[in-house]
Amino acid sequence: MIGSRLAHAFARVDPENSRHYKLACTWYGSLAVADLLHDEALRDTLVAMYTPYRDSHADLLAGPGHVDDNVFGIVPLEIARQTRDAGLLAEGLRIADHQRARIDAHKRFAIDDMFMITALQVQAWRASGDPDYLDTAAAAMVEYLDALQQDDGLFFHHADFRHRWARGNGWVAAGMTELLRELPPDHPHHGAIRAGFERMMRGLLSHQITDGDGAGLWKQVIDSPDPRNWPETSGSAMFTYAMITGVRSGWLDASTYGPVARAGWLALVDRLTPDGELRDVSMWAYKPDSHPGGPDHAGDEENYYFQRPRLTGDQHGQAPMLWAAAALLR
Repeated sequence: MIGSRLAHAFARVDPENSRHYKLACTWYGSLAVADLLHDEALRDTLVAMYTPYRDSHADLLAGPGHVDDNVFGIVPLEIARQTRDAGLLAEGLRIADHQRARIDAHKRFAIDDMFMITALQVQAWRASGDPDYLDTAAAAMVEYLDALQQDDGLFFHHADFRHRWARGNGWVAAGMTELLRELPPDHPHHGAIRAGFERMMRGLLSHQITDGDGAGLWKQVIDSPDPRNWPETSGSAMFTYAMITGVRSGWLDASTYGPVARAGWLALVDRLTPDGELRDVSMWAYKPDSHPGGPDHAGDEENYYFQRPRLTGDQHGQAPMLWAAAALLR
């Protein structure tokens, strides 16, 4: 079983006290799979991995925080949800409350944020039942939909860096999916978010690779016909997660999206190594000037994305594979 294999592989990782968002996302996915499989031994191992982190977030809480840092709170919140650990519930809620108090500063209007903010606030709702967390996530999502969603349903990476990067779009797709799983249909923002989700899923349909290398996946820059473009797996895994959940939840037409989701899942499984590591995962991207020594994109901004290294086993890819596996288990 793919999800179990990936989660057990993560359980053998030494996090080395890292608080990187990609680690948190993979940890959350592994915990979800363990819970759905009723694998108590795996869950206990994943919970024990958190021991060095307990009561260790004072520096984060004393400062302004950041969307990429605060999202680590999804890990204690998921553990608390599964184990009823009151101490970890309080710890995770402090991180979520810290973000809510500074929410305007945490909105960079980079599409990545729409998983980072949404995941934390939705997890706080799941663990606590306090609807204020859902309200925070939904209000932010509507702002980002208004600012960055294009007529074709897809998203620019930033307002000032106008390319439809696969993983960036994947973060939004996964964020909307997490939110719609919990947001009541009568919530004031439900209609706008559901419409944005459906518009995005329609926009993805015509860009799935249909034959040859990467059939079933989407490319690094979703809509670019440039021959330098390449099939990218982390964004594809996020789209697959969103479509599986959309079909299973009745948000998407099964006859239209079921075969697309199936093709995506099978293509991703085909990209796994024997050790369960996903190949062709894009290295992180934000803006070329955010990492010295990056490619010179002057006059050719797409080349910034085309030149991102292709990684194997990076947690940016392992995490959404776990989310997709969890969606199939649900």
